[in-house]
Formats: sequence, structure tokens, C-alpha cells
Amino acid sequence: MDSIAVQEILKSLPQKSGVYQFRDTSGTLLYVGKAKNLKNRVSSYFQKSSALSARIQSLVSQVADISVLVTHSEIEALVLESNLIKTNRPKYNILMRDDKKYPWLVLTNEPFPRLIVTREPGRKGRSFGPYATPGAMYETLHLIKKLFPLRQRKKPLFKDRPCMNYHIGSCLGPCQALVTEEDYQKLVDQVVLLLKGQADELLNILKHEMKKASTAMDFETAAALRDRIVAIHTITERQRVMVDDPTVEQDVIGVSWHLNAGYFTVLKVRHGKLIHTEFYTVTLEQGVTPQEAYQEFLFRYYQNRTDKTDLPVDIIVQYPLEDEAFLTAWLKEHKNRKAALYFPQRGQKKDILDMAQQNADALRDRSIHEQQSRLRHDPTQALLTLQERLKLPTFPRRIECYDISHVSGTNTVASMVVFTDGLPDKSEYRRFKIKTTEEGTPDDFKSMHEVITRRFSKDWPDPDLVIIDGGKGQLSSACQALMQLEISDQPIISLAKKFEEVFLPGQSKPVLLERDSMALYLLQQIRDEAHRFAITYHRSLRGKMQTQSFLDDIKGIGEVRKKRLLSHFKSLETLMRASLEEISEVTQTKGRTAQKLYDQLHQGQAAPSATS
Repeated sequence: MDSIAVQEILKSLPQKSGVYQFRDTSGTLLYVGKAKNLKNRVSSYFQKSSALSARIQSLVSQVADISVLVTHSEIEALVLESNLIKTNRPKYNILMRDDKKYPWLVLTNEPFPRLIVTREPGRKGRSFGPYATPGAMYETLHLIKKLFPLRQRKKPLFKDRPCMNYHIGSCLGPCQALVTEEDYQKLVDQVVLLLKGQADELLNILKHEMKKASTAMDFETAAALRDRIVAIHTITERQRVMVDDPTVEQDVIGVSWHLNAGYFTVLKVRHGKLIHTEFYTVTLEQGVTPQEAYQEFLFRYYQNRTDKTDLPVDIIVQYPLEDEAFLTAWLKEHKNRKAALYFPQRGQKKDILDMAQQNADALRDRSIHEQQSRLRHDPTQALLTLQERLKLPTFPRRIECYDISHVSGTNTVASMVVFTDGLPDKSEYRRFKIKTTEEGTPDDFKSMHEVITRRFSKDWPDPDLVIIDGGKGQLSSACQALMQLEISDQPIISLAKKFEEVFLPGQSKPVLLERDSMALYLLQQIRDEAHRFAITYHRSLRGKMQTQSFLDDIKGIGEVRKKRLLSHFKSLETLMRASLEEISEVTQTKGRTAQKLYDQLHQGQAAPSATS
């Protein structure tokens, strides 16, 4: 689609919520999306190509026609979008990755159902899950097979007799009509109660059956039921009681964000107990805020629930929802469940929401750790991507990064960290005390000019890429320093933290690397390491300055003793915690002199807090 036609369509789009559709020249639907503001959202796709991800650039290059459908609210748009995606399955739509990633337990749609493991819930029968930890799922499956003798084989092994599972008590023999469909269904109903976390109701049923069998003097059946009751008691005792009220049924949904990925945790509380935890990872689409993505996740999560009875009374959310009324009305109409939404600020609901968010943080950290591991094992692809996207003349084997650190212009320092072949090379790290700025007058541009001048005046190995922590101003100062040194061929960029924008010299528009790319992750890792190294050095200098300033006011401490105290104790806090014997030994004083010195150090006890 040519740019003139695009601009004409964009001008005509309404600033209302609705659904937009992209089609190619043959009329094939490429992508369906929903928007709170159609004009703003659709326009965001037709920016400069450097501001778009590779996937979006590929999509936009094929768009020949744009159509929109206006709705009353964003949630209504979400419903329509979901229906269109399910019906047409457009090439570029990315659906929530849950059933593809985690296994489920399913009771099959058969006269005598089996309990099986699948990654396609809802297609083969009644689904329970997903299970983020397959080990826990298989432990549950093993326990159920042990307690409830459900059919295990898809087809009978023999025509005229049951298989070994029947003889060892692991199956009731439906293949040989040794159990009625009605009695078998009672067993299936008990399994459903256990999988749904309704252990109390299940225990009442089993106790009633055990008493009935005992009265009929069927002691073998009564003993088997007793063992089943004991095992279920053991399971439920392991579950953490979340609230005092056993009638409470809640879904608690926490999320943690990193770059353009959202890590969701859903805690399912039934009868006051945490019975299940679910994990999901979703991608933040073009132009969508975290709050909007959270609301979209919430809707799709309940839309995908195949068991309408497994819906909570309360839904505890991490963000206030704009379309709360529509969502609750939709749940009542489509799921036959009236649910209340809560956005708690304190109390028991807030405590469990914090727990959900902590689990989401743990899922995020685990994902980041996996990224770090991949980067450590093979950073080559990330470096090749940097070379390609930044148009570097050589493979960036040695990368240097610079950062400035100070507090209100005091003790200004700079750090230089070096990554060789994508990994930290700490023997090459350097740090600088900035000399050209006035104390108490911060000037990051001047500081950056000084550190680049000093570094490139040294006979050190030439870097393949220089990274400046900051925006256009810091990059400009570094480039001026290189020009004054008559260095014109040094590849250099800056990385601005707010939007993770990469700026190149002489270019007004930033280079936007894909938010989930290993190349951007490597740049962030290098930048964060430079920041850490600078902060550490700054704190060390500030601590020494505070201690030295304090010692100047103590009588009896000359330059020699001051140096000994500074060298030994490092900081004022450590010095103030020292005993009389330690101070006596370090300053090489004894008796009254040592005591007098100790008393002066601790006189008033206010000095440490005043300078800390």
C-alpha cells in the first residue's frame, strides 16, 4: 500500500474503540487487532521502519487494505477480535501461549472416561490445568490412579478377560462389563471433586460410602475407602490455608513485566485453600500499555475456561479495570457466574495479591536467568545482530561502556567496563575521578567529555564499539572529545534507559532493537554493569570523604593516625563500631591516650547519623 493511500485511510479513522483488520492484495486477512483508540493504534503501525519490530515491518509491508469495526468499549472490541481470530486464524496474530506450553489433565469423552495428559485441552474431554510443573502433574496423576481405579487402556487388551490392571486393583474392568456405567461415573465424579480442590465434599462422600460398606459387612471395600480417605487427608494437609473462611473462592492474578513480556501468575483459592497455581507468558503488542494487556489477559483467561463450574466468586486484580462492569456482565451471561472484582490496597486480599505478584516476579527472574544463560553460552548471534543493525565495520569483539556517577555533583566519577566476546572482562575495567567539574555543580556532558579524552589518550586496545550510558547529549560530548583527538573512525553509540533507544552519531532518529532480542539484552547487560561499577566506586569515595572529614575534628589524630584509621576501617560506620582495643591497636596508642581518643570519637554519638 503506497504512503498516500495509507495517510488518507489514517485520516478517516475514528478515535473510538473497535477492531481493525489488515488484508493483503488478494484479500486474505493478515492480522486482527483491537484498540481503545483506532486512529492512534493503527497509525502506530505506519511509523518509520526503524521504530518497528521485524515482525511488524513484515506485516506492514504486505498490507493492501485496512478496515475497522467500531464498538462501544474496548472489552467489546476484545470479544469481537477474539471471535474473528478464532474463525479466520490470521497469519500474524499471536495468541496467548498457555495450552501449547503446559500440560493438562483431561477426563476423556468416552462411556468409561480415562484420565490422560494432553497439551490440547478442551478437545478430548473435561480439562484440568494447566500444570506449570509437569512433575507435580504426574505426581497427581500417579496418586489418582492409585486411589481411583479408572480405565487406563484405550482398547481392551483381551477379548475374553480383563488385563492385569484389573487383577492388581488399578481398574474396575469396564472392558468386560465388570462395572456398570453408573457406578463407574460415581468414581469419575469423585476424581473431578479432587481435581477441582473440593476435598471436603469428596471426603464426606467417601466417609458415607465407607460407613455403608461397613454396615453391610463388606470390610474389604470399607478398608479400601478408608485408605483413600487417609491419602486425601494427607494431600489436603499439605495445602496452605489462605483465608479463615472455608467458603472463600478466589482467583488472584499477579503480573510482572520485563521489556515487552508479561509474566502472569494465577492463584486459585478454593474453600479457603490454595489448590493450584498457573503460569502464563504473554507478549506486549504494538502500542498496548501494561494495564490494557492485563485487562485483555483477564478476559481471554476466562474465555478459555472450558469448565464453567470452575469459576471463582471473587477475582482479585493487580490493576483497576476500565471495563470492569462489562467483564462481570460478560461472565454472568457467558459463564453463568456472577463474580466480583477487587483491587485491594490492604488486608487479607492484598496479602494474597502480593503473593501472586511475588510468584510472577519469580517467573520473570527465571526467564531472565535463562536468557542470561543462553547469552553466556553463545553470545555470538547477539554480537552479529549488533554488527548488522548498527552497521559496524568489524565484529564487535571488544565493547567498552562508560557511565558517570555523582550525588548533586559531589565526588563525580566515571566507570569503564569491557566485554570481550560478549562476556565481562573485569581485568580490563577502569575507573576515573572526574577533575574538570566543580564540586557541587553536576555536569554529565563535561564529565563524559573528560573521561573519553583521558581514555583515548592512553595506549590501550582499540574497542570495536563504544557505548555511552545516556542520550543524545552524552553521545555528543563523547563525539566532540574524539574529534578533538582526531579520531574519526571509532564506532560509538549511546543507550537511553527510559525507552531503551540506541542513538548513533549524526542521526536524529534512534535505532529501536526488538524488545525481546538478545542483542538489546546484551547492550542492557553491559550498560547495567557500567552503572554498577560506577556506583560502587562513587560510594567508596563518598564513605572515605565522610570518615576523613569527621577525623579532622578529633584532637590527637594527626596525618599518620588518620591514614591508619582510614586504611583499616574504610568507612565511618565501621569505625564507630570499633572497640577500644581495636582503635588502640590501629593507632598504636595505650592507656589514657587511647581512652581519650576513643571518647572523642564517640562524643555525642550523633556524628555517624549526621554523615551517613
